[in-house]
Amino acid sequence: MLSKTDRDKAKVILKDAIEKAFEDAELEDRGFYVGYETINLMAESSLNVLLAVGDVQELLKREGELK
Repeated sequence: MLSKTDRDKAKVILKDAIEKAFEDAELEDRGFYVGYETINLMAESSLNVLLAVGDVQELLKREGELK
């Protein structure tokens, strides 16, 4: 499990990546605005998905299903 500091660092990295993706010129014609709060929610959701995947992998290792 990630420490609070590592979670915060990961969230900042995810936010930066999401912001960069939506600044890309190829996405200019998307027809909607992605605001700061939306990016925060997207980063938090992404982090939660990654943490859940890690939890499942740990469970599978404990159960002997994953090496």
